Amino acid sequence: MAHVRDLWTKPNPDKAARKKRIPNARWGVGKRWQVRWEENGEPVSQVFEYEDAAIDFCARVEVGQADGTWITKAKAELTLEDIWEPWLATKSKASAKTRNDYVSLWNVHIQPVWGAMRCGDIHRPAVTAWLPTLTTMKGVKDGDPPRPLGSSQVRKAGQMMKSLLDMADELGAINKNPLKSGDVPRQAKAERRYLKVWEIDAILKAAPTDAARLLLRVLLMTGLRPGEAKGLKVRDLDVQRGRLAIRRDVDDLGRVGDVKTYKHRDVPIGGQVLELLATAANGRDDDAWLVPDEHGAVWTTARWRTIWATILIHTGIGDLDTYELRHTAASLAIAAGADVKTVQLMLGHSSATTTLDVYGHLWEEGLDSLPGAMDALMERERERLAAEAESREMSEAERRRARFKVVSSAN
Repeated sequence: MAHVRDLWTKPNPDKAARKKRIPNARWGVGKRWQVRWEENGEPVSQVFEYEDAAIDFCARVEVGQADGTWITKAKAELTLEDIWEPWLATKSKASAKTRNDYVSLWNVHIQPVWGAMRCGDIHRPAVTAWLPTLTTMKGVKDGDPPRPLGSSQVRKAGQMMKSLLDMADELGAINKNPLKSGDVPRQAKAERRYLKVWEIDAILKAAPTDAARLLLRVLLMTGLRPGEAKGLKVRDLDVQRGRLAIRRDVDDLGRVGDVKTYKHRDVPIGGQVLELLATAANGRDDDAWLVPDEHGAVWTTARWRTIWATILIHTGIGDLDTYELRHTAASLAIAAGADVKTVQLMLGHSSATTTLDVYGHLWEEGLDSLPGAMDALMERERERLAAEAESREMSEAERRRARFKVVSSAN
């Protein structure tokens, strides 16, 4: 049973006195009211400044312990920072890039605001109000104010907060996660850019080295993620089959990890790009990088960023991320007649649904030719039916002539 104690008074030794309690040595020192109860057979307590608050807390202890919803004091003291390490440990199978994103979001955005806060003190309105305020200095010039964090990163921060509180719920630090799925902001639909042929030619022409130009050709003609293209090795090229085996990914620092979906795949490659890759692979060790930088080393983001910025300046194409070359590769494949499943396998999407969500509108361009194609189909069917009818009439006429000849010869 929980009970409330007055820490500032003690029983009056004078049993005949009207006052049953009198001030003790602690009078006026610290908080006056203490709630005491037991957890797992051990006495625990919490102090309050006002009696009403202590009585209310005492009642909640008794009700919570009776119905099994009471959170022990030790677990109630758990902060979000206490949850962070166990939570990150559950992401051991995630790619290195994904884990790095988690760590970055935690260090830069989540931990400074919520890390030291008890999980039970994190409330839904505060989190939903905080998410739209996130900013970043990435890509901002010196002296300029921070810019709003991208919608994909804001969404990921919201997903992390919800997932962290899910674990707090599992560990018994809270009774129920205050965040709901609908509280996580949706990612704004990006305006995808598909390069025209003349823009592709301009980018290739502006590449300062053969190594950079080869990487660009691979990205544009295969739709590989930049990390996948950088991670290609000589043994991944099958010249006879015209295939690239996608088995690994390279992160921003050049460290090797698994591909995003953990599903290895083969990507078709042909024409001039296949010839260039075959030449690049000729005579080299199977474990050598197939598309290295000009020094033969694996590409790092820092090295590539300088080259890419120079290319954009010389071509005047404007703000374009290397990753967006993947969109151009997809658009070229679709325009060449590739179906959804083929494009899914080429890009390494987890499902054809993802491919349709991202690029479905490109197949819709075929709707313009659909009415004419339908008319042509119907006309061909009419012609086929007419030809069959004519053939049947001719056959019947021939049979009648044959019968007439037989009758004539008999007479």
